[in-house]
Formats: sequence, C-alpha cells, structure tokens
Amino acid sequence: MEPYESKLLSMIEKNEKIVVITAENRVSLRNIPEKLNQNFIDVGISEQNLIGIGAGLAKLGFLPIMHGMSAFLTMRAFEFIRTDLGYPSLPAVVVGTFNGLSATANGTANGPTHQAIEDIALMRLVPNMTVVAPSDISETLQILDNISKLSGPLYIRDSNFGTIDIQREPFVWGKNECIVKGDDVAILSYGTILDVCLKVSKKLSQESFSHSVYNMRFLKPVDKEILHEIFSKFKKIFVIEDHINMGALGSIIKEFAWENKKDNEIIFINLRESFFRPGNFNDALQNTELAAGKIYGKIINS
Repeated sequence: MEPYESKLLSMIEKNEKIVVITAENRVSLRNIPEKLNQNFIDVGISEQNLIGIGAGLAKLGFLPIMHGMSAFLTMRAFEFIRTDLGYPSLPAVVVGTFNGLSATANGTANGPTHQAIEDIALMRLVPNMTVVAPSDISETLQILDNISKLSGPLYIRDSNFGTIDIQREPFVWGKNECIVKGDDVAILSYGTILDVCLKVSKKLSQESFSHSVYNMRFLKPVDKEILHEIFSKFKKIFVIEDHINMGALGSIIKEFAWENKKDNEIIFINLRESFFRPGNFNDALQNTELAAGKIYGKIINS
C-alpha cells in the first residue's frame, strides 16, 4: 500500500466524516476502495458530479477529499467548484493529478486535452479557495494532516512524484520555505519542477555560484512575509514553473512587485502560452525551457 493510501485510511479511522471520492481516477487509490466501504465513492468519468456530490456532503458536515485529473477537474467542473464550493466557502479538498509536465509522469504521451497548464490560474480565481502545490509525497501528507484547519475549499496540485531528498524546515500551514540558502540570486519554484531546480542548484553549487532556492508551495493565500524577505535580499529573482505565464507564481510575483514598487530584476521561465509536445517527463522537459541544463544556462549566464 502506498503512503498516500495509508494516510487516507488512518485519517478515516480517526474521523469517519472524511469521504474519499474519485471520478474514476484511481491511480493513487488502487488498494483502498474495498477497505473504505461507505467512505469511498467513485462517480465515474463525471467531474461535475464529483464536485456536486462533494459539495452536498460538505454541506451535511462531511469532509470530502475529491480526486481527478487536473485538466478535467479545473476546467470541466470549474463552474461547480466556483459556485458549489467557493461561494458557500465549504471545507472540501480537491486533489488534481497529472498537471503541468507531470501529465507525462506515468510514461504516457498525454496531449493537449490532458495537459493542465492553467489549473493554478483557474483555482486562484475562486473566492475562498486555498491553492497549494506540494513538491513530493511527504509534503502532500503534511498538507492532509492540516485539512481540519480549512474554512473553505482547498485545491492540491498533486505532483505525482516520490520524495525529494533534502533537509527541509518544519512544515507550517500557509508558509513557504527556503531550502537552499545563498546570496546572489533567488530561484522560486514549486511542485514537480522544484526537483528540477534542485538539480540546477547542485550544478550551481559545484561552480561556487551562491544562490537560494525557495519552495513556493502555497500559491493562495500569498505568503507575503517570505516575498518581502526575497525582494529585500536579492536583486535578481528567477521564477520557474510548469504553467502558462499568466495566473500562477509568475503573476503573483509581478503583482507583489507592482504593489510594493519593487524594481528587482525578475526572470520568468515557464510554458509561456503554449502546450508542450507529448512524451515522457524528460522528453517534455527537453522540449520546453524547463530542462535542468537550460535553466542552469540562463542562471549562470545572467
């Protein structure tokens, strides 16, 4: 049994009001449906029903944890998320899988219909929504440990990846973290691409290029405290994400800089306004600007 499945089981043992729901997306739930009994619902390939049922359960005092592919959850069911979860500010968890370049993580050649490259932008638009993008399974489990704090809906942009081997600060709800500390430039990222940035960081360290890497996992509400720290310390900031260039971390940084009259140099590395060529994860990286070698080149030559 995978750690995510074990976590859900242990949570339901402590709180029978938690209900796991899926829209026939059982990639991370294969071993637990028969163990959850009435605490598990598969609505089939019908993401709008998924959100509607989850909202109804939340209204009755249950805590639904809803699963689906990010592309279909955030677009096909957007009106339901906005109106049924956001408007009444219902505590509910929406877990989106196969997003950004991790749409290729299972080795399949997912094309534009399955690529969630605008999901963060959409979820940030929903009033009362919290948006978080964990970089690995350990962060995902820590997020689940804190869902009792919810006063509204939560979107988890699940990375589908294993564990990043790095020393981390203690997890604090709503706070982002610095995981590599240096002086010259700041590298900001989240989710799947954070691991790529850490590979870049290793190469930069070998060249004695001083830098910091920040895990910007909480994308709404914005952790303004850490942004003040970053903008005060670094003249040059790299913002790296597997999302289009509008509505996600890049926009957060632009908005903060504008509102606070900052003139730091900011370099954005993202998917711009384009879908990516289908393929496995490494191929997808190479076909975008997000390959470790390309990121390294831009930073070292900046």
